Amino acid sequence: MSTRMYQVIISILLLVCTSVSATKQIESKQGFKSLMYGVWAEFYTEEGKILSYMSYLPEGRFHAFGYLEDDLRSYWFADGLWKMNGDQSCVVFKFDSFDVMEKDELSCVTVLSVTTDTLIYRDSTDNTINTLKRVSTGFVQ
Repeated sequence: MSTRMYQVIISILLLVCTSVSATKQIESKQGFKSLMYGVWAEFYTEEGKILSYMSYLPEGRFHAFGYLEDDLRSYWFADGLWKMNGDQSCVVFKFDSFDVMEKDELSCVTVLSVTTDTLIYRDSTDNTINTLKRVSTGFVQ
């Protein structure tokens, strides 16, 4: 076989391998949404005490609740709309008991990984990596 023929075969193989891996990435990111349903421990101490929770619901809503970081005597509750756009988890706060978050403003984070136990995301405002721990799937068995 000629060198040109080897180049063509290698190019085709690279193209096929690249498209297969791209498809797998898209599939896993589409699966993020259903894996995110449930209740997650958002802020917690090293000792394991959970300070706040985030709950993602299949109907496109979320609930956030817990203690304020700087005042553990104050209990905070918020809710609003939630959706996935590719690897972006986006929320719009409709109610916030302490006006901590901007109302009606779209806020998104980049989901890096979701498993049955952990949700890892990159915050778009300060570029930090955060890990949430699953508390419940939210479904009654």
